[in-house]
Amino acid sequence: MIISHSHKFIFIKSYKTAGTSVEAALSEICTDDDVVTSLGDYHFNRNEKGEWIHKSRNPGDFHQHDDAITIKSKIPEQIWNDYYKFSIVRNPWDRAVSFFFWENRKAPELLTRKRFYHYLGVPYDELNLTRKRFLEYIRGDWSNNDKYYSIDGKQCVDFVIRYEYLEEDFNKVCDAIRISLKNLPRLKTGMRQKNFHYSYYYDTEARRIVEDRNQFDINHFNYQFEMPDFI
Repeated sequence: MIISHSHKFIFIKSYKTAGTSVEAALSEICTDDDVVTSLGDYHFNRNEKGEWIHKSRNPGDFHQHDDAITIKSKIPEQIWNDYYKFSIVRNPWDRAVSFFFWENRKAPELLTRKRFYHYLGVPYDELNLTRKRFLEYIRGDWSNNDKYYSIDGKQCVDFVIRYEYLEEDFNKVCDAIRISLKNLPRLKTGMRQKNFHYSYYYDTEARRIVEDRNQFDINHFNYQFEMPDFI
């Protein structure tokens, strides 16, 4: 999460939407007067070259995933009203899969491998165990991202970047706050098995659960459950 007094913007960081990449890029243009919250999990928060590029500043009592209403309560009303506020949204079915893999990034049981009997002709389904655990996860306790860009059921930020158009929308933000940045870094990537399309992990019940819990995203941003042609 960032509150930049030097460039008069507030970035509200939602979960599993490339928020760390956006935050790291924006931290480059922040000054000592700005708020840039700290990151944890140092092993995973590096770019593809292994470089630590995030620059935290003055986090105070702010946290990287403070929601909109929490941030609003901690800052003067004029700053909330006058600064350019933005966050990021992502297809909720895709985000749920990404969140599952992030939550289980250290689980060795999800590193599937062939057993001896597979080489004897028993069919090998690489996704079988992972899909089973994902369906258990979806039926459990997890939350949507509404609180990062909506208050009382209404959008509370000036712009919402769509993860599916990340660089294009990020450039729109840069234009709006009058800054120039190079391409976004790629952080926290490579968690998902071979990047299988998210639809592989779902059954009918799981699709419905995600739909029920993400009505704001689905109605406000017109997201749908997608089925690629090759399935």
